Amino acid sequence: MSSTILTGGPVRTMTDDGHTPEAVLIHDGVVRAVGTLTEMRRSAYETPEIVDLDGRTLMPGFVDAHAHTILHGSAIDWVNLSGARGIGDIVRLLAERAAARPGEAVRGYGYDQSKLVEGRHPSAADLDRVTRDRVVQIQHASGHGYVVNTLALRQANITAATPTPPGGRIDRDADGEPTGVLFDSACDLLTGAEGVKVRNHGPNFHLPMTHAEIDHLFDLGQRSLLAAGITTMCDAQVTQLEMDAYLRARDEGRLRMRTEMLALSSNLEHLTGLGMSSRLGDDQLRLWGVKLYADGSVIARTAYLNGHACCGKPSPDGYLYHEPEELAALITTAHRLGLSTATHAQGPLPIGVVLDAVADARAERPRTGLVHRIEHCGFPTGEQIGRMADLYVVPVPQPMQVSLYGDSLMDEFGEFGGRFYPYGEFERAGVPVVISSDAPVTMPNPLEAVWAAVTRETLGGAVSGDAAQQAGRANALRGVTVTPARMLGRQDIGVIRPGARADLVFLDADPVTVPVERLPKVGVTESWIGGEEVVLG
Repeated sequence: MSSTILTGGPVRTMTDDGHTPEAVLIHDGVVRAVGTLTEMRRSAYETPEIVDLDGRTLMPGFVDAHAHTILHGSAIDWVNLSGARGIGDIVRLLAERAAARPGEAVRGYGYDQSKLVEGRHPSAADLDRVTRDRVVQIQHASGHGYVVNTLALRQANITAATPTPPGGRIDRDADGEPTGVLFDSACDLLTGAEGVKVRNHGPNFHLPMTHAEIDHLFDLGQRSLLAAGITTMCDAQVTQLEMDAYLRARDEGRLRMRTEMLALSSNLEHLTGLGMSSRLGDDQLRLWGVKLYADGSVIARTAYLNGHACCGKPSPDGYLYHEPEELAALITTAHRLGLSTATHAQGPLPIGVVLDAVADARAERPRTGLVHRIEHCGFPTGEQIGRMADLYVVPVPQPMQVSLYGDSLMDEFGEFGGRFYPYGEFERAGVPVVISSDAPVTMPNPLEAVWAAVTRETLGGAVSGDAAQQAGRANALRGVTVTPARMLGRQDIGVIRPGARADLVFLDADPVTVPVERLPKVGVTESWIGGEEVVLG
């Protein structure tokens, strides 16, 4: 591979010293040197190719610490329900798809009951208005549940006699009949006899699909992430379905982005049996750790929030996936193996269970280099944030959820709701600021997410919480580059410095200097991985 010099625009290295060199020298997919253009010419192994940035800003490729590639592909491929403001909108959009694709199952993604005028989830009877002779399935914006029509209920044999599984939810009418709403572990019932079963270890994202369908969704999700400048991501829930898809994509040459994987805790006993005492893989695809679930979704109102409510609103019914002792045992088992954990926990009680488990595990065996994470970490107390700093537990929130859902959370939970993802408190406590998308729960746009963390501005124009919860811009920009890279144990990405991988993103404006309100509109013009431009087919 020949040498390449990039010059002609701002270079934001994201290194600790804040160095802004004039030029960057790349050779064999690695950054070899940074400095003046003259120095780079002198350091090149041969006559280099000069790439003119033409005023564009060069940054390290973005790192998304929490996303779901195949689920994101589903959201792209299925009917987009995120703009629906009533059940009638949902029925109309699905009916249009049914007419356009006769004979196929009708699937949609992204409805949010808090944005519907009816103020409730749709039902099987509502979806029967789309069609009664084909399966209709729509996935909630959180990814944690589905609503299905009567035919789908019948095919899955879900009746009044079907018990609600631990860590799951089946809504029922006054006679005990299922209404079509299923969440979290109850979604196992929709995956068919041969489908993936996760039991009470998390929400089951996936409906029965062929390899060709899975590959199509994978390719859609990966293309969207790469187009957003994301060159490394962490897939935050890997079952046998995802693992098989990643390995197939790698072996067929379709895997482009660097990927860290979190194996769902339902597979922990298998990892133990295999003697998995460390991370496994290479610099493109690696099993990083174990994903666990403590409670449900804030957006779906299934998170365990200790009965918080306000303003005359009923307290939402949340639940825990595991009894505290069971969850603690899972975390301890992973720690003893030498595997990092990433536990979905939203409410103060489940967050406390995770912190207690990590503290006990570290007391037994310190493993100081082993990172443990709390995914989302919606409503930690101030005391718990201090414990995260002491235990080096890293919260991994998604600030665009504050923008999209902050209004309804403040309406329902008052001041408590305004603290959702308290980035300002994380920052002041010395806890790493990590910004992720949870794609498709929010669409991958790292700089829009930076804007959301810095402003906490909601769709309704309010500020969620107050200025004390806002992140600083410098830390937020590091939160989509070097900070998640270091959390993942990668010193070779997320920065532009000698020895780092030449994973880069070219931007049409400088996110360090543009007005904050312009951050969501800063565009990605090119993404490079290993010194080569990623061409999106």
